[in-house]
Amino acid sequence: MFHATSWDTLDKIFTHVPSRHEIDEDALWNMPPFVGSAIYQNNQVIGANIVMPVPLDLWISRPKMIKELRKKQLFPALRLAKECGLNMVALGASTPYACNYGKLPRSVDGPHITTGHAATAAMLKKWASYASEQTNLDFNTIKLAVFGAAGRLGKAVSRYLAYEDTPRELILIDLPDKVNLLKELAKEIQTYNKSIKVSILGLNNNKPLPDFDGAVLVSNNTVPFLAAEHLRQAKFWIDDSHPRAASIAAEEATRNETLYIECYAAAPEGINTDFPFNLPSTNDCYTCFAEGYLAWKEKIDYDYVTGIPDVLKISKVASLLQKYKFEVGPFFGKSGVVIG
Repeated sequence: MFHATSWDTLDKIFTHVPSRHEIDEDALWNMPPFVGSAIYQNNQVIGANIVMPVPLDLWISRPKMIKELRKKQLFPALRLAKECGLNMVALGASTPYACNYGKLPRSVDGPHITTGHAATAAMLKKWASYASEQTNLDFNTIKLAVFGAAGRLGKAVSRYLAYEDTPRELILIDLPDKVNLLKELAKEIQTYNKSIKVSILGLNNNKPLPDFDGAVLVSNNTVPFLAAEHLRQAKFWIDDSHPRAASIAAEEATRNETLYIECYAAAPEGINTDFPFNLPSTNDCYTCFAEGYLAWKEKIDYDYVTGIPDVLKISKVASLLQKYKFEVGPFFGKSGVVIG
């Protein structure tokens, strides 16, 4: 279940989309969620892609509009999922934010939910390790930056990156008003793992970024904040932001100088999402779907991942991703280009 992440993505769910200034926003708000496609495995229907057609920037930063999204889109989408016979719903893109990361009270007879954040944290670490290898770096000796580290997904990712197999140093980055949260997170991480160095940074447009080898991006930003000169500072960037952390121009200008790639998973054999996601193929998926699939296969009969998943839950999900053969795929740019 997911919403339109940007105005550009409306082209993936509708035909003949007018220009941004011609779109009737009220018509989008009043359009009920719908089934964008069935999901198949070995030609058998196993699920459905449920679409909420309201773009992110119409609601993400306004509490009143978040309530409106819940009323007109989120709860009707869950009712639709029940009508489709789904008993586990993965929350895509920024949908977890709209429902307090699965903690928002809702109908008791609806489907169970999972935020996707444990699978996302697990795959981000897997991508960071793989990108290190492919760019001639040793994951265990790199400096790795986490943009959006003070958020709920950012905290989960940061903690898991510092769990067991780790980089040499983590740089936790977020907005200046989140510095105290970053300090608390850094202290917590170093309490249980004294071997890893952790530093923090409140972003300041007037100051350069520190040196680091690679980065994971887990921010919710409606406007890209990274330019080409930023991307050139590191060998790889793995972006799970919605819709993107760097502009298309910055991504394309630096394609031969750094890796700026999407976080996703190559799905098990026979999976077909049958939807025009910005991914290499319909056998690939976003990590939220992967987590929902795991919960379904494991016959989980309760809300699976809600709130901030701890490292043990993420580690368990990582082992299930391996069990069901979700892997990294080819490097794939946010702009829709297979790299390498």
